[in-house]
Formats: sequence, C-alpha cells, structure tokens
Amino acid sequence: MEPDVASIKEFVSSEGIDMVGIADARNIMLSYPPRPPVDLMPNARSVIVMAVGHSRGAVESPYLKLWTRNKMETSRLLDRTAEKVARMLERQGILSLPISADKPVEMFKRDPVTGRKLRFTRVAGHLSLKHAAASAGLGEIGRSNLLLSEEFGPHQRLGAIVTEAELDTDEPKVLDLCKDCSKCEEACPVGALRGGSHDVDRCFNYWAYGLELLRPVNPVRWPAFLVMLMREARSRALFVEVSQNYITDVDYCIECMKACPVGGAIGKNNPWTV
Repeated sequence: MEPDVASIKEFVSSEGIDMVGIADARNIMLSYPPRPPVDLMPNARSVIVMAVGHSRGAVESPYLKLWTRNKMETSRLLDRTAEKVARMLERQGILSLPISADKPVEMFKRDPVTGRKLRFTRVAGHLSLKHAAASAGLGEIGRSNLLLSEEFGPHQRLGAIVTEAELDTDEPKVLDLCKDCSKCEEACPVGALRGGSHDVDRCFNYWAYGLELLRPVNPVRWPAFLVMLMREARSRALFVEVSQNYITDVDYCIECMKACPVGGAIGKNNPWTV
C-alpha cells in the first residue's frame, strides 16, 4: 500500500515547511547538465519537493551576511525535515533519499555532455531543486534563473526527497510571473543577466567571491584584474571575506532577488521567522 500523500504533506507542513509538492521522478523538468532522479535511484517514482520562505527582514537588511545566516537556517530546517520524511518512508519499506538544500554539489572541469574543457570550474546539484519544484507546481523559473513562487517570489529555499513511493503528483503551473519585467537584469551589478540569458561565470564569480572582474583571457586586461586583487589584498578584505566563506558560507550578492517584485509573503510556518 502506497503512503497517503495528504498525510505526508500534513507532516511536512507541521515541521515548519511553507510549501510542498510532488513531482513524477520519471517525467521531471531537467537542468543542464541533465540530472534525472533515476540517476540517483533507478526505481525512483516520486520527488517530494519542499520550500521555506526566507525572512523578508533578512532579505531587506543592508547587511547581506544576515541574509546568509537566514539561508543557512532555512537549509537546516529543510534538511532536517527531508531526513525525517525519508526515515518515515523507509520504515514502511520504501527506499527514499533526502536531497540537501545546499551542499554537497558536483564539480566539473569539463562539460559533462560535450567533453569541452571549461574556462572555469562549474558546479551542479545532484538534483536541480528549482526544476523539481517547477515540476511539482511550486512555481516557475524566471529571468533571474531562480524559482519564482506566487507566495514568495524568488525568496525561498528548496529541499527534496527522492523516493520509490508511487505518489499522486501535482501539476506544473504556467504563471507568467516574469511577464514584461526585467528588473532583475537591470539590478545585476556584473551584467550576468541579459535578454533572458544567464552568464553562470559572471554570476558565480561575483556571488561567491565578491570580485567584479573575471580572470581575463586577453593579456591586455590582466593589469586591471591584478590591480583589483592587490587592492583587495591591501585592505585585508580578501583575507577576511575568504575566511568568512569557509566559516559561514557567506554570499556576496542577491540583487536580482531583492529587485524582483513578485511575491512578498513571509514564511508562515518557518519557526525562525517572526
């Protein structure tokens, strides 16, 4: 007998999760490189996708590190709930796999599809949570390359459980939340968002390290890049910020998220949100 979907969703909500949906593991929206759930579990039937809204106070704070802390706590809440759901299903004899809201991720020095050597190392989750969430009817992927939900816009954290349970699925939604809007593109400080496309390297370089310039290919541009590094090193900023990266997994930019006019709700079930 398959588990009752309503009971699963009720339990997930009782743990402080704001949204939950079910996607068909065999017919799920895929990212690039493709990461189908059946690669993680050959007999996967369903993906339970969860979302927790960020504190809007943390989003609006002028101190981005406070948002980073909120991101860490929502990730812990999702991971803890995913572990509980997976254990609950496995006690019923159903193989289940919790997928972390944050790390670990896979790292690629070559394009896994074409074999082409990449200029910068790329990372990808073992399962694209935003594509799984869109497949489960929690929202849609916007011009910012982020999941947008009606309730929270881009301001939520995602987690999931891949399971062999055959569960009733939720339908994807066509919401048109990004219609006639390019505020995220206008807000991006390094031009990573342009014309509906997303430059992963520009975004990652600034979001992860706070560096405005990419390591140049053209030798003529190297002096400006080195000047930037020397400026950061002289002010001790580079040392301090890299240290915080290791300690707190700090991020340097959420301008596309802050500029997005979609959503606005505060996480109604999040125990860390007042």
